[in-house]
Amino acid sequence: MDMRKWLPMYDSICGEFGFDKGRDVQSASLLADILKSRGVAGLASVKGKVPRTVVVCGGSASLRDEVSSMSVEGYVVSADSATSALLEAGLEPHMIVTDLDGIVEDQVDLNAKGVPVFVHAHGDNQQAIRCYVPRFSGTVIGTCQCPPPEGLYNFGGFTDGDRAACICAALGAREIQLVGFDFDNPSDKSGKRRDVKRRKLVWAKRILDELSSEGVRIRRLNADV
Repeated sequence: MDMRKWLPMYDSICGEFGFDKGRDVQSASLLADILKSRGVAGLASVKGKVPRTVVVCGGSASLRDEVSSMSVEGYVVSADSATSALLEAGLEPHMIVTDLDGIVEDQVDLNAKGVPVFVHAHGDNQQAIRCYVPRFSGTVIGTCQCPPPEGLYNFGGFTDGDRAACICAALGAREIQLVGFDFDNPSDKSGKRRDVKRRKLVWAKRILDELSSEGVRIRRLNADV
């Protein structure tokens, strides 16, 4: 996503949800310090490997039913908790996008097997960054939602799902097929308020609409978004 469009969105998101931009900066700096040069090398290693059409799997409660009722083929990208649901269905993603609030052990294991992971830093996941990021032994790229420090990247995106779409678009995807996205009925997560999650999904839909306006086809596997 064009940063001239993303950063005003980021300002509005921080205003609506009361996010502390200073904490975002602290978290981004922490992730950059841990990764050092790994993120730059990691991004170089994935460039040119993302096809024009990708499948992005979100973490909605409907994901398990969707993957069991249709054939999910091609280059599959999982958004955080979707990773574990895919594994339960016998599918391994080709890329993971996470802010480390899913079952991170599954993500660490896949990373060790060669699956690249985009790890996101935001104001309230510093403890998870310290705990988990050193455990990723494979290709890791750091992202943030504020202006990025050296070694990190900002591709746009707010929730793991729409951020995964932004990353894929930045890496060359021109069609993004969505599975496990439900903008009206957020899945339950421990410690997460459903009304707040619903408002976050409104922004996720706006961000996907913005990608569409930039020429990326965004569609559900059986229906246009």
